[in-house]
Amino acid sequence: MIFINIIFGKFVLFLIRVFSLGDGSTWPGHILLKLNKNFVKDLLKMNKQLNCVLIVGTNGKTTTSSLIDHILKKLDKKCFRNNEGANLLNGIASAFLKNATLTGRLEYDYALFEVDEFNLPFVLQQITPSAIIVLNLFRDQLDRYGEVNEIHNRWLKAFKQLTPNTQIFTNGDDPYLYYLVKDLDCRKNYFGVDIGKMKRTDLPHDIDFSYCPACFHPLQFQKISFSHLGKYLCENCGISSPKVEDFADRSLKYPLKGLYNIYNVNAALMFIENEVTPIKNKDLNYLLSGFMPIFGRQEPIIYQERKVFLHLVKNPVGFNQTLETLFKTKIRSNANFLILLNDRIPDGRDISWIWDVDFDRLLLTAKYISIGGDRAFEMYLRLKYETVLLPIDKVRRIKLKVYRSAEEAVAKSIMNLKQNEPLFVLATYSAMLEVRKILVGNKTK
Repeated sequence: MIFINIIFGKFVLFLIRVFSLGDGSTWPGHILLKLNKNFVKDLLKMNKQLNCVLIVGTNGKTTTSSLIDHILKKLDKKCFRNNEGANLLNGIASAFLKNATLTGRLEYDYALFEVDEFNLPFVLQQITPSAIIVLNLFRDQLDRYGEVNEIHNRWLKAFKQLTPNTQIFTNGDDPYLYYLVKDLDCRKNYFGVDIGKMKRTDLPHDIDFSYCPACFHPLQFQKISFSHLGKYLCENCGISSPKVEDFADRSLKYPLKGLYNIYNVNAALMFIENEVTPIKNKDLNYLLSGFMPIFGRQEPIIYQERKVFLHLVKNPVGFNQTLETLFKTKIRSNANFLILLNDRIPDGRDISWIWDVDFDRLLLTAKYISIGGDRAFEMYLRLKYETVLLPIDKVRRIKLKVYRSAEEAVAKSIMNLKQNEPLFVLATYSAMLEVRKILVGNKTK
């Protein structure tokens, strides 16, 4: 049965490629699961040597998966992943199909899968992973997921089915994730950042959790990195931050900018050290050397002899952290921005989250802000409301302009640039793919 499934699935994949109907990252798997709902489980029974690794979280899945893939290849390990971003079960099934032989063999050491937050329980019904990496949990796509408590409860039920054969790597700076895994029977590891990197002592307004997940009393935060990630204590029940691993203590030079990327790098390295091989301090920087930002994530692009930086933004925490990183590393004053806001299925229909983004500093720094996307006028309105709180001389200097197409928005934004001025593009997922196609074509690497 499994052989017939594979042959049929590869034929579907062949037709998709011949007729240029896409990259085959979802439909072959979708059709296979209709024919055999246990296709993934059946295939894994034939490949017991394969170590499956699930990576879940609101932000950072693609970066963390890419980091692990990069390191594994340097260690001469064979791996594959769902690198097209197809993180539902049909995308995972498609990845298995693409990499299986006609006889059903998967000649790899590791399979890395980014997993959609809502669909993690369904994936765990088909895959018994050797490891799960749990990065974070923030508000995202409220129309799909509801509030974060809904996702947390789904994960809590799903994780109770894990066995000691699974090793779990969790962001210990997230109180709700720590509570989620602390009593599980499987092997537990916690990554995070050193308290010295945390600058905030007050609760940010985009915080998703401020109450103890065990007893619902207010949490006390000694320091906060961003949102609800930090060093915490519940004075009522005693739940507190676990000891976390921060590889910066081992003279690591991080290849990516931003505090949020420190979490991603630490997660990847902790997985490698505990699941693959111990890492000597002198080898840390070698293993990360040559790693380049993934498409749309701090990606530098040269377009018409101008430098463009492309950033994916899809929720309040991610947007705020992207801006914070830009202000610390690249932006000084009179910067040029292009903001693209779509509300398609991959982005989420609900765009109310833009009202939780801190745009004041962006407006104080910007010279030109071009706005595009399906919901460009809503973004324009959001920015105009923000200007009410700004000094009048700053407001007069800012130039906001709405464009009806991504092509026009890119063209006009490039025209506004002076010599050696960069353009910073901030785009939701479908808008990022759209603008990236304009800038570089269909390349994803």
